[in-house]
Amino acid sequence: MKTILLLILLLLPANGFTEDLPIETIRNCYYQSYQHERQNRYTDAIQDLKPVYQMYKNTYTVNYRLGWLYYLNNNYANALYHLENAQMAIPSSKEVVIIMILVYQAKADWESVERLAVTILKNDFYHMNGNYWYVVSLKMQGKYELAQKVSNKMLTMNPTSIMFLQELGENLYLNQQMEESMTVFNNLLILSQENPTALYYLKKMSPHNLTNVSTNQPQPSTNAK
Repeated sequence: MKTILLLILLLLPANGFTEDLPIETIRNCYYQSYQHERQNRYTDAIQDLKPVYQMYKNTYTVNYRLGWLYYLNNNYANALYHLENAQMAIPSSKEVVIIMILVYQAKADWESVERLAVTILKNDFYHMNGNYWYVVSLKMQGKYELAQKVSNKMLTMNPTSIMFLQELGENLYLNQQMEESMTVFNNLLILSQENPTALYYLKKMSPHNLTNVSTNQPQPSTNAK
């Protein structure tokens, strides 16, 4: 019953119950929006939600959904506008912060990604996606040693985590710790035999390639959402 009440409150206007849309209309708007998203028709998916948004501009669900769709449509300013509205409605929401992180990583704004990841970790020290994006943001800013520490922290809790083994191996490589990186990637291939990240870096660490490691740059990661 509490869950049902929460879902209703997420959809209803903040300032009363005047001129509510029929629940069937709301449901149909969302249904059409999800159908268009599956077809990668993001502009149509956004338009489907306009009747709901016009009636309930300050509610969580419609702003969160529009933020996601605008992100998919590469309209980052609009995405952040709606995500910030959703965050004002429910400040404790972590899922909003994760989508904000996706927006900023698409903009290659790694300082903002780091800042947002830290806000998650302050309340949930072992949050998987929060730690993942924290590691990625550190890597992309050249903070390899701290990224290694965070990866190792997560691996103590999840020793077979593919994404944190990949990040640890890559940060070791970028920090020119070749033997340690090779060890991590060789062990990763035991868990994930065709792992493209491990194969890529092990090839780069073959003897005839090791002389050029100082010129390598990290690559953005897309393993988590």
